[in-house]
Amino acid sequence: MKKIFKYIVAGCLAVSMTSCLDLEPVSSITDANFWKDEAQYTAFNTGLHGLLRERAYTIFELGEPRADIYNTTPFTGEATQGVERMIDNTLNASNPVLSNFGEFYTLINQLNLMIAHSEETDLLDEATRTYYLGEAYGLRAYVYFHLLRAYGDVVLHLNYTEGTSVDITNISKAASPASEVMAQIKSDIAASENAFGDDYSYKYGKCYWSKSATMMLKGEVYLWSGRQMGGGESDYQTAKSALEAVQQHSGASLLSDFSTVFAYDNKENSEIIFCLHYGRNEYLMWNDQWRLNMVMNQANFGIYCDETGTLLNQTEMSDMNGLIRYQVEPELYWKLWRDGDTRRNYSLKPIYLQNTTTGEIEYQAPISYKFQGVLLEGDAIRSWLDDYPIYRYADCLLMLATAKAFLGEDIATEINAIRERAYGADYFSAHQSELAYPNDADGTFYSGNQFVASDANPLEAILKERMREFLFEGKRWYDIRLMGNEFVTKYSTASLDRLLWPIDENSLGENQALEQTPGY
Repeated sequence: MKKIFKYIVAGCLAVSMTSCLDLEPVSSITDANFWKDEAQYTAFNTGLHGLLRERAYTIFELGEPRADIYNTTPFTGEATQGVERMIDNTLNASNPVLSNFGEFYTLINQLNLMIAHSEETDLLDEATRTYYLGEAYGLRAYVYFHLLRAYGDVVLHLNYTEGTSVDITNISKAASPASEVMAQIKSDIAASENAFGDDYSYKYGKCYWSKSATMMLKGEVYLWSGRQMGGGESDYQTAKSALEAVQQHSGASLLSDFSTVFAYDNKENSEIIFCLHYGRNEYLMWNDQWRLNMVMNQANFGIYCDETGTLLNQTEMSDMNGLIRYQVEPELYWKLWRDGDTRRNYSLKPIYLQNTTTGEIEYQAPISYKFQGVLLEGDAIRSWLDDYPIYRYADCLLMLATAKAFLGEDIATEINAIRERAYGADYFSAHQSELAYPNDADGTFYSGNQFVASDANPLEAILKERMREFLFEGKRWYDIRLMGNEFVTKYSTASLDRLLWPIDENSLGENQALEQTPGY
């Protein structure tokens, strides 16, 4: 089936381009009528980041639900509407959850267009031209890295398709081997680095790609190629160097209070390196999928209480039409974080119900509390407008710890920086023997714990902190896959011959050069 491809030119409704990414198309145009002045390049660059934002829910789906965070029985009774295929790892070609490769090729085609025109233009000053190229090459590498980890072999589409009527799903081309896809990702990262040069500025704000985002991606990519694709120590060293460059040049740092990283009134703070922006009258979180999948219905919310028996406020963490389809495992609230870890109550909210017969206050399950939305003036319900972090400084530290662990080096500095922030400096200092790496080894807490293990294995220590730190940020499935099959088996229900995603039947029919993912 043919699809109409529109070159989306997005403009910003606010004065500052760093504050919003309006996705309303202002025109549908052909390539020949565009690329006439700097303003058009600027608008197109904004549109590229808007297109990535449209894929935010897909980024989450690829990176988290197949791991051990959720179950398929929401305590409020909502139907899971297909998300159980990811949670239970029952994906197949007829029920792949994601179709058309997550619609990423539309964005790839636009990135190809930006690269081609930015490489050759004389309409931009050199600093602006190369910055746009740094962004476009970095974003293309980022998108292909998701495709690589999801499907393995994928089509490499590196030249833009002209015209307004193109079939982006059927480019009549076989998939390239994963090794070639990885080589292209690394080539794009190098091109992005070269284009940015020494410019580590967040020129258009942190909701736009930057040199620091490229270096974060480089660290992540080389960890994967080293661990999963045979690159070994050389790749780990490259990853380590890239992440150390972020430490030295990004200007990013840990905030002292975990909750403030995600606060609506503290967007693009010093911990954020790259995020997807959401704003009033512009775009809702995950294109409203957050509310439709993660937020309790307001009527239900009002019948539950906290641990004291106080009924919950209906305007807090609820929506008139909200649903819980991703039910967090009830025991995760008690088994993931140790007492004193502030991340627990800033990530999850425990929900209780008073037994009408006994009067007992009974724990039900937790709900997401990391992204709390905002009750805007004049509104009766919350708006889900929190920015969604892709890379933040905590990720830099824990990826650096991963590179060091793979190299057999000490990871105490990075792990303890994360833990000190989580517990607070005073509490952490007073409980060094219990909490400081590698002393987090309470046998009682970790005995039979299905989510995390002690510090005895440094890879387990890293996985533990990453899960505590990045819940709902689309990391856990990728994390356990990176570490190796023993961790996939331990922390998911996935079969080792089905770690990749199936290609939907429609895509296979449209592009007959494609072959189904092995295992399906």
